[in-house]
Amino acid sequence: MTVLSGVPADASGVRPRRSDDLPRTGPADTSAAKVLVLLDAFRGPKTVLGVTELAHAVGVPKSTAHRLLAIMVDSGFVRKIGGRYGLTERLFEVGNRAGSSAIRSTGLRRRAMPYLTELHSGSRDTVHLATLSGTDVLYLEKLFGHSTGSSPTAVGTRWPAHATALGKAMLAHASDEQLAPVMAGPFQRFTARTVRSADRLERELTRVREEGLAYDEGELRDGMHCVAVPILDPETRTAVAAVSVCSLRTQSLKRHAPRLLAMARDLSRAAA
Repeated sequence: MTVLSGVPADASGVRPRRSDDLPRTGPADTSAAKVLVLLDAFRGPKTVLGVTELAHAVGVPKSTAHRLLAIMVDSGFVRKIGGRYGLTERLFEVGNRAGSSAIRSTGLRRRAMPYLTELHSGSRDTVHLATLSGTDVLYLEKLFGHSTGSSPTAVGTRWPAHATALGKAMLAHASDEQLAPVMAGPFQRFTARTVRSADRLERELTRVREEGLAYDEGELRDGMHCVAVPILDPETRTAVAAVSVCSLRTQSLKRHAPRLLAMARDLSRAAA
């Protein structure tokens, strides 16, 4: 079963969503809400979808899906590909203007890139930059390595924070408001090693606070191991982002610790 953002997909690869799950703020907003859910359906593993799949995802008749898709095509956010539909570059442009307010306001993403490229060139492993979004890790940058196999991560995707080194690095320095919904569960299981309880997660977060490093020992994907450090707001000491290195070679990760810790100190100062 394919999983994205903690929600299982159906056989078509689209995460089902009933029409009664849509936000209800008044009759005038119904069509707008359904358009947003249609866009959300493209977050699944399939990038080109048919009308039937999209109608099922939103919970509307095919005729309604056709009408909404025609509006989205006219607006330039969706293109028709044969008898199917896919997103256009316009949505990519809009998406790249989004992001954590702390990261955008300080230019942290821009400042982090030289560190990420140096780390990548020195390790030849996969490097990530991410932020915490609700109970998920939201990936902002990814530099591909030579030894991570079929890594499930990608820029713009989300994975539950409890199952990633990035997530644990940020949760260890999160506000009570950010941490509470994660600790409340549920703790979705991706492999036999995934954290499954609040008690175990709290023990790991305590270790992160003591050592400055967070680990994922095959908890999101079997065989994929990651080490991460948080980037902290120098005033509040809460995490605004995190950087990780991932590899299939567990022995290579610990050697990154000194460089990662130095990077975290520098970027935390840059977050000011």
